[in-house]
Amino acid sequence: MARRSLGRRVLDELGLAIEPALVEVVGIIAEANRTEPGGVAIGTVAARLDVDPSQASRLVAECVRVGFVERLAAQGDGRRSVLELTPEGLGLIAATRGKKRELLLGHVATWSDDELAAFAAMLTRFATLARG
Repeated sequence: MARRSLGRRVLDELGLAIEPALVEVVGIIAEANRTEPGGVAIGTVAARLDVDPSQASRLVAECVRVGFVERLAAQGDGRRSVLELTPEGLGLIAATRGKKRELLLGHVATWSDDELAAFAAMLTRFATLARG
């Protein structure tokens, strides 16, 4: 819930009238393109969003429609589509990450060094538990 609330606030502050789910899709494609050889397919987006392929396909289609993503023929198999970010999609990632960082840093700006260190330690511990 907090992630969606932050995502909506980021988009509002950037003046972007899009659904936060589109930012998630663009982020998934950006990450998967760095880690998965052969390109990103709808199935990857569906798995990472934990939604069915038809819902992922609709979200990707909306990303294509607004210009964040393009579908390309896979190099090894022209029948298969892979997803790539457009310059607008890359710009969206940069803008939203920058605004999130700005907002989060604003929340902790008055924290002492000890408070920041304690928070970092607890957040690292929590992230480790969440992954397991």
